[in-house]
Amino acid sequence: MPRKHNDALPRDKLLDLYQRLTLGSGKHFQADVARELGCSPQTVVRLIGVIERHLGKDAEIESGLEGRRRYYRLRSNAHAKALGFSFEELHFLAICRDLAAPRLPAGIVERIDRTLMSLALQLDEGQRQRPAGHHAMGFRPKGYIDYGPHLATIAGLRLAIEKRQVCRVIYRANGRGEARPYRYAPGRILAMGAALYVQGYRLSEGSLLRDRPTTFSLHRIAAIAPTGEHFSFDAADENAKGFGLNWHKPRRARILVAPEAADYVRDRIWSDDQSIEEHPDGSLTLAVTSTSDKELNAWVWSFGGLANIVDVRTIWNGECDEVQGIPARL
Repeated sequence: MPRKHNDALPRDKLLDLYQRLTLGSGKHFQADVARELGCSPQTVVRLIGVIERHLGKDAEIESGLEGRRRYYRLRSNAHAKALGFSFEELHFLAICRDLAAPRLPAGIVERIDRTLMSLALQLDEGQRQRPAGHHAMGFRPKGYIDYGPHLATIAGLRLAIEKRQVCRVIYRANGRGEARPYRYAPGRILAMGAALYVQGYRLSEGSLLRDRPTTFSLHRIAAIAPTGEHFSFDAADENAKGFGLNWHKPRRARILVAPEAADYVRDRIWSDDQSIEEHPDGSLTLAVTSTSDKELNAWVWSFGGLANIVDVRTIWNGECDEVQGIPARL
């Protein structure tokens, strides 16, 4: 005759509780478990302790209070290992989604939302995940570029960068110009001023050695195709961290900034090797290494007369040459 549930041996109750925890990912309240097993709440605590000691590193039992009710829930660490990231990293991915959303097509953002939700559910984070479509961070871009038609180009460049593939790039320098082919070694994709660019090096025909640094506006690339060749140098120029994209050889520029705009300039980093000289009237002189005359000019003009370029010097072997006679604006 089968034993009544209340008369179950301690080992039977232990197996019953273990089965409840492993088969049900929800919360198991102590009072409910005690009633169903026919034991005291103290016995439930003791059984939980026994299970914890035998779980090892692949799982752990979460204990918490909901109101005044104690609950237990089994959390598997194997999920985090299989997925390759944790709850905190998932939240960082959501922040990246928020920042990128204004520049992505609506359909792509929806797919990202669904993927994040799926990952959150796999990490048992679903009940705390924000509703799809609601982004806590974002930008209000003006005159943004729709990169929806260029997703294939972005995918092709990412693969070429990862595998260091030489590509044949068909590029239109301006909206009405004729597209031209280039042998190209892409290094990295950069975002600047609500636009995407790819930095890398042109290659001479038949050569796998870098020729000259070249930056392309991503939306003006008409086509990209791998040539089957691979390059071995670092096309990303990770050490190049001056003002602007890599359009020309580095130049050292000094900009005089009026007191009204000094706080804005002072609070930000414009170049890794920048220096600031403070003046008694509250103005300052900012010295930066620039690799883009156009971007430097546009930035200075944006201050509406509150900033002016004092001088620009070309850098040769780490040293600056004589002042090039560049007036307030290049």
